[in-house]
Parts: sequence; structure tokens; C-alpha cells
Amino acid sequence: MDTMGLQPHYTKLKEAWLRGERGRESSLDLMFHAWMHWADPPFVTGLEDDPDALRIWREIFERFGGVGSTDPEFLFVARVMSIITPWALGEEAEWRRNASELDRKLRMSASSGLSPRTFEGRGEYGKYFSHQLAADAPPTGD
Repeated sequence: MDTMGLQPHYTKLKEAWLRGERGRESSLDLMFHAWMHWADPPFVTGLEDDPDALRIWREIFERFGGVGSTDPEFLFVARVMSIITPWALGEEAEWRRNASELDRKLRMSASSGLSPRTFEGRGEYGKYFSHQLAADAPPTGD
């Protein structure tokens, strides 16, 4: 992970969000960077504490439809985040249930076409979730 680039990139994404720029790609990228505030410690991420990170994360989560979303990529990334850090997103038991629901919805959209290549060329967000998707794949039996 490029710890030197996370803070400036997060700041740029956050400022755009606060100006009302809500593009799909930048929203997913910002959701990831907001989540990195508690997913890994600052000495790993290089991110400075931001009390707005959780509020922004939740706004983006809701913008995509939350657990009711039908967007396979969003379902996948929100599921990963909810599984890894349910304690950071709110009431832990609720977020464990949300993770299960996100997983159920994702499996219903099995024809989603998500592959590690889905995330190629998409910065740290892409690197992180490409790795997660590859790790999530069932064994091939080779």
C-alpha cells in the first residue's frame, strides 16, 4: 500500500464529496479510503485521524442503497468492509447481520462478472479489492 499517497488522495476525494461531486468511481474510492481510517493503523496507511470518516462512509453506503443495493461491486466491497470491521461501523451485531445480508445479495447476483480484473487500474482501492476477490474465490482444484 502506498502510505505516502493515501492522505492527499483521501483529502482530495473528501473535498470533492463535500462539494457535491458524487460520481460512482470517486464515491467507491472515497468509501474505501474513509474505511482505511480504522481498517489499518495510521503507521500503515499514513492517514491522519478524521472524525468525518465514519459519517462519510455511511453516507456513501446509503447512497449505493445499503443492504438493499443491487450493485455487485458495491455489495462485494461493502461486504468485505463489514466482515473485517463490523465493530467500527456501528453496533457490531447489526453490522455482522448486514455483512451476512450483503453476502446473500452478492451470491444472488452470481452472474455479476466480478473478477480481480474488475479492479485493475483503479489505484489502492483496486489493488485492495482485487486481492480480496482473488482470496475470496473458491479453489480451482489444480
